[in-house]
Amino acid sequence: MKDRFQQLLDENEILYGLLCRDPTTIQLELMALAGYHVVWLDLEHAPLTNEHAVELGRTISHLGMVPLVRIPELARTHVQVLLDGGICILNLPDVRSVGQAAEFVRLGKYPPLGKRGVSTTTANLDYVLTDPQQDLAAANSATRLMVMIESDQGYSDLDAILDIEGLDMITVGPSDWSVQSGCYDVVAKQHLAEKIEHVFKAATKAGKITVHNVSDVAGVRQCRDWGVRVMMVGVDVHVQRKALADTLDALRNARD
Repeated sequence: MKDRFQQLLDENEILYGLLCRDPTTIQLELMALAGYHVVWLDLEHAPLTNEHAVELGRTISHLGMVPLVRIPELARTHVQVLLDGGICILNLPDVRSVGQAAEFVRLGKYPPLGKRGVSTTTANLDYVLTDPQQDLAAANSATRLMVMIESDQGYSDLDAILDIEGLDMITVGPSDWSVQSGCYDVVAKQHLAEKIEHVFKAATKAGKITVHNVSDVAGVRQCRDWGVRVMMVGVDVHVQRKALADTLDALRNARD
């Protein structure tokens, strides 16, 4: 199994991606042409199915990018199917305990790290299992499991979560975290700022790959200071909405 994600990390200080809730093949081609590295397919907040995500993921991979899928919940029916279908990074939202993270690894990694089921005809193994010990070890290395810290409960278990072998990546969910804390807007940013910084610095120190959303140059610089390696530059729906609105506004406001 080729580890395209590691190749990109070795070649670039920062990888850039886009969170997609309404992806099309043309959109993916345009992203590849623009130089994006990671495509985050969202099964939690979009009506995408496992089957659709696998199909899109194969296109993403063949375009030279890396598919990342956020599953809606921790279930073997999501983990097994998506990883067998060639998804390189699987993201579990709202992890609140070390037990959840450990179960994710159990479902998502082959033995000895986990208990993932083995098939000889899956996309992640290029549809052939030649040397089980060697091939499955390579697949474990090339398959990244990522968790999201989105609550004070998950934050309190952070150190134990970071100690789990087989857990490769981590990110945060500021929106859900702030709402659950009863905070909004500026107050929310102030309330979570130190905790988010601690998550990323602790994860980087623990050897985990970190992912975060950025919206401006200042955000990129801050993320670099925290050791973030993958930066998501927005959501496809927001990007398209802004482009459509700006284009029309420019024409409506045109003057001779």
